Amino acid sequence: MESKIPLIEKNKEGYLKVRLIECLQELELSLLMLKEGFSRNSAGKVFMAWKAFISALVVLNLDRISRDEKEKEWYFKTGFLAPTTGLKGISQRLEELGYNVIDLTSTALALHRYAYNGLYKGASDYFERIEAIKDILHLVKETLRLLKEYFKDRWSEELEERYKKVEEKVKEFTAL
Repeated sequence: MESKIPLIEKNKEGYLKVRLIECLQELELSLLMLKEGFSRNSAGKVFMAWKAFISALVVLNLDRISRDEKEKEWYFKTGFLAPTTGLKGISQRLEELGYNVIDLTSTALALHRYAYNGLYKGASDYFERIEAIKDILHLVKETLRLLKEYFKDRWSEELEERYKKVEEKVKEFTAL
């Protein structure tokens, strides 16, 4: 999403909506790239979708995610962006709050490495391309499922329309 993103301090709901839209757009792009045979590009896009999803979860829980003032300051300055280097710790904290995201974050990080390194031995979690493709599709499907589950109170017609587009594209990969 290339438009200006609202500041969380001024418009938390606006920021949340933009991140949810971004997540769905990135999922759609991931599937389009995968269909064209660009698995590494697809992996990068599904990773970006997952980061947007985690960012939205953090913003949804800004009032309860911090354990102390130092953490609170970090989440309000940086953590809400779900930076790659903090993704594991953020996901562990979200898990403590009841969100099942740790395993999917591990998959997203493996796909991130694949997007950058391909199948290079020692720098990739995958031995064969099909393994990465299966993880891409798994992460897409699980992200879709969790979007509806965790953001049902903020669901809108616009999100539903985008969701259905991605859902239709997923069906094109039923053979895998």
